[in-house]
Amino acid sequence: MAEVNLGFLRLDVPQSRDGFFPGVRRTQIDTYAFRTGPVAANVNISASFSRDSISTGIALFRDNNANGTLDDSDTFLPPNSRGSNTFATQNRVLGQGNYIARVQAQTFNDLSYTFQISRSSSGTANPLTTPEILLGTIAKDLRRRNSVSNKDTADNFAFKLDGDSSLNIRVRELGNKKGDANIRVVRDLNSNGIVDRNEVVKRGTSTPNGNLDTITNLKGAGDYILQVCQSQGSTRFAVSFDHSVV
Repeated sequence: MAEVNLGFLRLDVPQSRDGFFPGVRRTQIDTYAFRTGPVAANVNISASFSRDSISTGIALFRDNNANGTLDDSDTFLPPNSRGSNTFATQNRVLGQGNYIARVQAQTFNDLSYTFQISRSSSGTANPLTTPEILLGTIAKDLRRRNSVSNKDTADNFAFKLDGDSSLNIRVRELGNKKGDANIRVVRDLNSNGIVDRNEVVKRGTSTPNGNLDTITNLKGAGDYILQVCQSQGSTRFAVSFDHSVV
């Protein structure tokens, strides 16, 4: 077990750490302690694993005694997270305090992973590119529904396009429309798991009342991520990927 103390998370300064679990027949854990500032902010956490394993996950705790070590006095924060056998994520608004992220896996083979964490102002886009929702190659119209809130501030829809495709994307707010979301399409060109300045392909355009965001005429073969990020409140939304051949 590794216990890493990342210290204070500065705004818009992502951190990465490499970890390793040996292949043994039991669940293994590493912990990452961190502190946040006086203003509530969006904290994005991900762990990307080198291979499939039996199970993986990220759990988050408030470090009540601020000792940087996970113990019985710490408070478990119920997750609204995503994961698979190769990645796990949490995206949520956290107030000032001390926290511990626990990465765990059960594997029969040696398993390396990359842990990433970033703190950004509430209502801004997710700086991490973990492919949370895998759509594959989009070659026809596609529809999805999901939501964002303080406990799940971002959804990353990963997809591919071929050179003969063009895509229009619409994200429509559903329900009581008391929340809001913003969208953008990014490409992780250097595969570092972080949205760098040159990797934002297109940003969404909002209607005057703010309940519909659109991205039009997305072209070019490659791997993309549509990020739907919380702007404020809780928002249920519908995503339309409208495909055409160019």
